[in-house]
Amino acid sequence: MPSVREGIERGERAGYEYLGVAVDALGESLPIREVPSDADDSEICDRLDAGDAESILGVLAHGGTVATDDLAARRVAKSRGVPVTGSVGLLVPGVERGAIASETADDWLDGWREHRGYYAPVESVKELLDDEQ
Repeated sequence: MPSVREGIERGERAGYEYLGVAVDALGESLPIREVPSDADDSEICDRLDAGDAESILGVLAHGGTVATDDLAARRVAKSRGVPVTGSVGLLVPGVERGAIASETADDWLDGWREHRGYYAPVESVKELLDDEQ
């Protein structure tokens, strides 16, 4: 989805290098597809930013899961029956696949909390990993 891709690239240019690492770590399990041109839902488009709106419309058209930490987007997705994950939900598979260390994931999580006021439901990504990780 163009808005999502642009947002990731903008974030990487702004110094959030973990965005590229996270996308690379997820590999093929994070498909980015075009939203069908006839997909128009004014409630979604009017309530959300372009990236979140495109993500939800894309999942409605193609299936999958929306990745967002935006509360309004999560609520709209839930009201439409769209599965949602957030940043922590993206870090876990990166660690499980060996693309990033759990310590790195926790460092990023701490940075998000400190610099962005991020709320996470866990103190450490390790809480969500299998005991083998």
